[in-house]
Amino acid sequence: MKKILIVDDIKVNLKVLEVLLTRNGYAVLSAMSARKALSLLQEHICDLIISDIQMPEMDGFQFCRLCQLDEKLKHIPFIFYSSARDQKQIRQQARKVGAYTVVRKPADPAQLLKTINTVLNDALNRTMALTGQERCYNRRLDPVPGTVGWTLDANGDFTNITPAVERLTGFSVKHIQEMGKSGWLNRVHSSDEEKVRNAYKQLFQDHVPLDIVYRFKCRDNRFVWLVEKSGTPYGNQTQGCDRVDGFTADISAGITDLERRMESREQRVIQTFSTGVSHDLDNMLNGIADYIQLSATTTAGSRERQRFLANALKISRSALALNRDISCLSGEDKAVKKNSLLTRVVARVVRSLLQGSDIPCRVEIPRGVWPCRVDTRLMARALEHVIINACEAVAQKSDGRIEVTLQNISIEGAPVENRAVSETRHDPDRYVQVVIEDNGCGIDDPYLDQVCLPYFSLKPKDMKKGVGLSLAISRVIIGRHGGEMAVHSKKNHGTKILILLPAEPGGT
Repeated sequence: MKKILIVDDIKVNLKVLEVLLTRNGYAVLSAMSARKALSLLQEHICDLIISDIQMPEMDGFQFCRLCQLDEKLKHIPFIFYSSARDQKQIRQQARKVGAYTVVRKPADPAQLLKTINTVLNDALNRTMALTGQERCYNRRLDPVPGTVGWTLDANGDFTNITPAVERLTGFSVKHIQEMGKSGWLNRVHSSDEEKVRNAYKQLFQDHVPLDIVYRFKCRDNRFVWLVEKSGTPYGNQTQGCDRVDGFTADISAGITDLERRMESREQRVIQTFSTGVSHDLDNMLNGIADYIQLSATTTAGSRERQRFLANALKISRSALALNRDISCLSGEDKAVKKNSLLTRVVARVVRSLLQGSDIPCRVEIPRGVWPCRVDTRLMARALEHVIINACEAVAQKSDGRIEVTLQNISIEGAPVENRAVSETRHDPDRYVQVVIEDNGCGIDDPYLDQVCLPYFSLKPKDMKKGVGLSLAISRVIIGRHGGEMAVHSKKNHGTKILILLPAEPGGT
């Protein structure tokens, strides 16, 4: 049974297609966003993709490009199913990104099924026609419409290159073959040149396939962003490289779009952060001033005056705590004094926050947890923020509960991706993991990437107790200890915070 993935941000459209296809003998997967579709494609093998074009976050064209650049997905035929009026322009763009065809929405069911059958048969025929070395060679040489396929010999000369190179660079095939790869590398942006040359050195000497992104200067002096990948060179390390096949694709549009989105996101974060800090400090300072004024003008007895001053003191302490959090985020509070064992800090924080609370909390700190020294003050703040968030998440549930567990984690040969980890951890294979889990309201998947941003909150205004810095502060503090923090959550099922900290050498 052929499996078809359908992608559309409108639920009724998905349902109509799903019913039509299942009734005609197809297995169907459906997704309401390109992001979800990509996730499904990592788990399921599909024979055809039918996608809408106009979708939020990532449109159909971007989705198709990403599929075509993925070795595991590029063979899947792609049909656009769109109600856009300018069908001519849509079809041109569809061809550029590698789609098979465009079907106008709504389509006659019989005609749509006929198109699907034709596409699947063509894909099967193409696959059967390519065998052995021919299939391998063509798959590498001309992987995606709009990219440049090439073959280099042992001397670095282009023995084959597809005509798309002229559209990409402005240089003819003949000119590119005359300049060779050495001439090509001379046009690489100076900031990327060393990286690219090292990649080619590894390709020819160590037979490490190419997988690089760099900037290239075209004939009209424009720089374009290119992704370049290759197969493993033919030949062996003893006899040397005979030839290698690869492809080069223009990803400038994607890079520009990503930079624009990142810049926009950073601006929103800064604006939200500065507005939030200003608002919170303003409220606190006004509160302090009001209580001091009340204490000075009240005709009540000394007990009432003391209550006003106590409230002013309480608010001033909150302001000081906010200032410490801001210092931590800004990088001013960098000192980490590893003066206490993690197990003791965890036990103390849980006890102080949940002792006498109505919220059930199970704490599991097994014997034999590897010693992990932390800054008592900073780590307590990090854990407090996480546990307070968990308490607020389960507050409205009659069966709300929190679990805090510690365990040893050994990651043999783990790659060092975090600079803080590489600089501070003593044994790259030994960690202590803290898991703080609740069964509260949970978080929608689209918001998971934002929960650690300053002043990001999903709570209604009347439920907010803090100032929106909690998880941002926790992540910064854990990072300064050479650790990592991850958030896993599911709406209406709860949230799990995983904290990974490097263990001390030796000991049990």
